[in-house]
Amino acid sequence: MFSLIFRLFWRVLIFALGVVLAWFFVAKVYGYADSRLPAALVVFIFYCLFAYGIIPLLIRLFRIVIKPDHVPLYVTAGDGWPSDPVNIALIVTDRQHLIKKMKRAGWYVADQPTIRNVFHEAVSIIFNTRYPAAPISNLYLFNRPHDIGFEIPTNGRASARTRHHVRFWRLEEPLVPVHHKHMLAYRFWIQKLEHLFVGSKEMWIGAATEDIHPHGVRWPTGQITHGVSHEDGKERDFIIQSLKDVEAVSEIYDSDSGEQLRFRGQQLRTYYVSDGGIKIVRLK
Repeated sequence: MFSLIFRLFWRVLIFALGVVLAWFFVAKVYGYADSRLPAALVVFIFYCLFAYGIIPLLIRLFRIVIKPDHVPLYVTAGDGWPSDPVNIALIVTDRQHLIKKMKRAGWYVADQPTIRNVFHEAVSIIFNTRYPAAPISNLYLFNRPHDIGFEIPTNGRASARTRHHVRFWRLEEPLVPVHHKHMLAYRFWIQKLEHLFVGSKEMWIGAATEDIHPHGVRWPTGQITHGVSHEDGKERDFIIQSLKDVEAVSEIYDSDSGEQLRFRGQQLRTYYVSDGGIKIVRLK
């Protein structure tokens, strides 16, 4: 009972702080800026300020106390909100083996999201120019961003507007206390997949989705992002088929399904339904 009251109190407190900040900027700052700058520019500045500054800050304040707690069948954005479903795993010798086979199957290794690369990606999206290795935004599993991402553009210009893409995390024991939630997530996957470990192999857990629109909106913050397909299983099967086409697949396994999970993704009107099972591919 106390926990419920505390959570409600914290939510009300964060909401009230947001209202106060919004009132201050609209009542005090907007009029001052509007008298000196074009209205469209002022609206754009305020949008950037709230979508990329104030709202993410409030969410992080909320997450300081109210920690996300979930069965690790989906990865999260940096603020802890659900993002893409976990739907594939690859058994490989090492990272270079993974890269070699994915490249042979036609996949580009995604560039790191540096300021220069993100700007290049924005230009590619706006002007539909070639950038087949555009960066992929960081998502989190085991309390860390993905270790590597791959993509294939789905438009004739090979731009970053639309693309197949997948993020992978190497399954490794996190350096956290035994009862920490990220250690529990690690043990969840070990128990789910341990019967497939043979010899000195590595397991890479993947979250695959397809960007089908060049623009979308993150509902928690209002930030601009790609529009994604609801059919994550179709994207997973595309990855497997691309590896089959170059004869890179040794065996394919289906993990046992768990409790069905329905969750809302980052984008507006995007819902995923997962049966708790994933496909595991052993590469040659």
